[in-house]
Amino acid sequence: MADPTSLDRLALDVLMWLAKTLGQMSLYKVGHPAMAATLQLAEQHLAKALERSGGELTFSMDQGKWLANGRIIAFTDQAPQSWPAFFGRFKLSSITFKAGVTNAELVAFCELAALRPDPAQAIDPKTYLESRGVAHIAVNEAIYAKMGKSALRSGAETGSGGPGVGGSDGALAGISGLTSEGATLDSAIQSLVRQAVPDPALRIKVIEQVMRLVQADIQLRVQEVTMTIRQEKNILHNEQVRTQTVIGTMVEGVVVVDDQGKILMMNPAAEQIYGMTLAQAAGKSLVEKGGEDHMITLAAELTTSGDREIKTGVRVQAADDIRRTLRAAGAVVQNEAGKVVGMVSSLPDVAKHKELQRMQRDFVAHITHELRAPLASIHAALEILEEEFKGKLKADEEKMMSTALRNSDRLAEMINSILDFSKIESGQMTVAPRQTNPEKIVREAVESVTPWASQKHLGLALSVAPGLPLVYADEKRTLQVLINLLSNAIKFTPTGGCVTVALALSRENRDKFLEFSVADTGCGIAKADQKKIFEKFVQIALGEMAAAGTGLGLSIAKALVHLQGGQLWVDSDVGRGATFTFTLPIHVLPHEEMDSGDPALKHSRPWWKKFLGLQ
Repeated sequence: MADPTSLDRLALDVLMWLAKTLGQMSLYKVGHPAMAATLQLAEQHLAKALERSGGELTFSMDQGKWLANGRIIAFTDQAPQSWPAFFGRFKLSSITFKAGVTNAELVAFCELAALRPDPAQAIDPKTYLESRGVAHIAVNEAIYAKMGKSALRSGAETGSGGPGVGGSDGALAGISGLTSEGATLDSAIQSLVRQAVPDPALRIKVIEQVMRLVQADIQLRVQEVTMTIRQEKNILHNEQVRTQTVIGTMVEGVVVVDDQGKILMMNPAAEQIYGMTLAQAAGKSLVEKGGEDHMITLAAELTTSGDREIKTGVRVQAADDIRRTLRAAGAVVQNEAGKVVGMVSSLPDVAKHKELQRMQRDFVAHITHELRAPLASIHAALEILEEEFKGKLKADEEKMMSTALRNSDRLAEMINSILDFSKIESGQMTVAPRQTNPEKIVREAVESVTPWASQKHLGLALSVAPGLPLVYADEKRTLQVLINLLSNAIKFTPTGGCVTVALALSRENRDKFLEFSVADTGCGIAKADQKKIFEKFVQIALGEMAAAGTGLGLSIAKALVHLQGGQLWVDSDVGRGATFTFTLPIHVLPHEEMDSGDPALKHSRPWWKKFLGLQ
């Protein structure tokens, strides 16, 4: 096991604690107590590493490895992934921390590293740190490994002899520019060309051509070397993003713990799940402080080691029933390589939940069905009384009798709506579509609401396109849908307005569907409410009209249209009325009827001959 006081271990700890600080900055401001505590710990680890390194600590990446002062301290997948992202975002080659770094300088550095990709594109990291007064943290400092003269002479002596630019003592022996300490590639090339090409004019052209070739070769070599690294980096990044997206969609709470499983940070969602605030939980063991209704799953080892395999077991703390229920509630989806690509979740104890739903539906259906018989008796009794005492009652008494009859009708309508909706939810609602005359349906619907429209002094118009085909629909259920839409239109249209019913071929599928529409000149429906009105038990007050009823009418209408193979929607703007439109399929003749031009031949053969395929 690595020595905890070694420079390699201390340098890796610095990366870890700075990464924890960056993670908290995405949730908390710099002045937050949790943020300040983590940053202080990062500063302490950095001070120890600087003391051990002699006052300067430089981090860099090379071929999937992390280097500290030129020494390999870990592989990139063993350190937090926020660091490779930071290096790539600002195109960094190195980060150098120097003795004397202050808390304010670390804050400025962490704020730079926490910048999102879009704002970071317009920022130069060196300029940013200088503007914040950071003097003990540097980025992209050049690192040179100087080679002494003796090493160069040794290399020249071991070079192959023979004729060349430098003479018979070797290719580099006669080139003084290459033996000078700190010589650049440019000066070395010029020295070589100067000795090989005596003509000054030609020498310039040769130097330019050589530099172009060298530059192209360097770029090619760099691309070859970094291609594999870039591919591996992209693979790791994509897998990380995919896994985080899956988990992030599954949960909202985030808890951060240290190497001992003690809580460092929790976001507000996690505080609600855990049952206590961060101030109460910080520094305490995650497992020990779990409640009775929590299940906590924690890896057996919270740190990874490069010199041995870690224990793959997990610690689970929960009551037996909680553990059994939650463990059976979800499954991780992996691809063939074992990578997380999704999540399957289900409601625990589904059978019990479905049984409760069935009992609830049966109870509602039973109660509403039992209410229909006494309500029918009350309504019949009221009609008899009204007929018996017609003309004998005072005005107030007649008004009271009329109100009682209307309320009994309204209550019967509510009961029927609840029964219909119970059937729809349980899947027991059925329709019996057949070839039907659509004009007959709309005219009957209009005639049924004409007295109500006249009473409110509303215009009621009907527009039917000529030559329409038959529709394949349940006449009774379609009439129910139209009356519901007309009732709403009349209810929410002020006196003097107009309601228009239209029947025509579908604008999008003229050869397959007919469109039924009901338009009014009422107050209209806001865009935000247009989806809500089709939900069960939802009532919206429009204009000065208060909503009345069960809130099931439009929900039932949409379900009935859907059962017949159509769709129902609304187009509306506030102050401009509303238009409810639904489609139903056009009736298509059977194949044998379509082949026969004479309608009289449809029934020319007995059914058993048709069934057996006989003439």
